[in-house]
Amino acid sequence: MSRTTKTLAQPFLEDGSQWGVSRSAFRRMRKAEKRDLMLQWFEQNFEDPAERTPYESAEGGYIWIWGGPFDAREELFSKFGGIASESLIEEVALEVEKGGVVLWAPTPQRDDYDDYEPSSEPPTLDVFLDEPSDAYGKPQERQLRARARKALDELQRILDAPVPIGIGHNRPPEILEEPDEIKELRPALAELRTELAKLNPAIEAVKRWAAPLRRALIASAIWAAQKIDKAVDAGVKAMGVAIIARYSESLRNAFDAVINWLDIAARHLF
Repeated sequence: MSRTTKTLAQPFLEDGSQWGVSRSAFRRMRKAEKRDLMLQWFEQNFEDPAERTPYESAEGGYIWIWGGPFDAREELFSKFGGIASESLIEEVALEVEKGGVVLWAPTPQRDDYDDYEPSSEPPTLDVFLDEPSDAYGKPQERQLRARARKALDELQRILDAPVPIGIGHNRPPEILEEPDEIKELRPALAELRTELAKLNPAIEAVKRWAAPLRRALIASAIWAAQKIDKAVDAGVKAMGVAIIARYSESLRNAFDAVINWLDIAARHLF
């Protein structure tokens, strides 16, 4: 005979007890008790972004990689609207904002770190021959070449920019030491940008200098994920995810743009 295990519903509020607090129990509480639990709930779920949200002045402030920004009143009304008075919700909102913070980030969740997986492996360059296709020199090829150059210029800008660091954290050397593939990317990127700026870029040269770009794309995701896994400080973990966001998106965009150009400009093996 099979046995079905009943999963207990999560309580409306966690209060450290075995069963938590239900909506009905919350309604029956005194105002002071409700206020304390509402403050506790907010502190459990939201934090000052200075705690671990990366900050980049060049981008205009915080980079909300964890979600947000969240408004205290909106979140309190979403949770307690209908079972707490508007005046009490306003009172709690004023309390949490008294330190000057009005935009909030979510507190750390297990899934922020444990479920990260590197992106799928990028396409191989081996399918492209060194010979130009019939489309080489045509308007579509020139348009895709311009897009590739633009994406490579953006990648160069990202590589030259300082790493976004969350306020209040130093620069731990173990999270900022780049893998060799990223270091090797810089001279290859210069060659690739120069080649694609030519009137008639050589496909063989583009393939040769795009290979380090592909290796860097794979290595950056693996490297950053390993750093996050080893980091125990939430601020360091936040920096690791910021580095993933900083490198991987621009690397992916640049590599994809080069692949799209090769797909039109070069003959294929198959």
